[in-house]
Amino acid sequence: MPITKETGEFLFLAMMFTAMACVLWVPIIWSLLTFLTPKKLLDTYFKEPHFTQGELIFMNRFPLSLLRTGMFGWVLLFPFLDKKRKIRDCHKIMPTWYRLALKFLTINVIIFAIAFFGIMLFLLTSHVAK
Repeated sequence: MPITKETGEFLFLAMMFTAMACVLWVPIIWSLLTFLTPKKLLDTYFKEPHFTQGELIFMNRFPLSLLRTGMFGWVLLFPFLDKKRKIRDCHKIMPTWYRLALKFLTINVIIFAIAFFGIMLFLLTSHVAK
């Protein structure tokens, strides 16, 4: 489907602004949530058998602790992804503010990724008419 040059330029700018918003917004919120992870959540679920000994060692310090926060976020939104770790009920221990912030972060990452890659795929598959 051919698109005009102006539409292509607009979509490219929208894609770049989406990428920049993601680069500026997501790491700040993700880091804050990692440092503010409730101790009760870590004491209950960040131990064996939910995580291996190697994961406990590596994910205990920044920057790999971001992975731990990401895992908790994905399990909140998609409990069916929790086949190995058995942390499906972690939302019961989380304070409401943390649960909402983690859901907000995870949904934002999904929206940014869909918008960025959707526009990029559209631009790559369409040709620009003069």
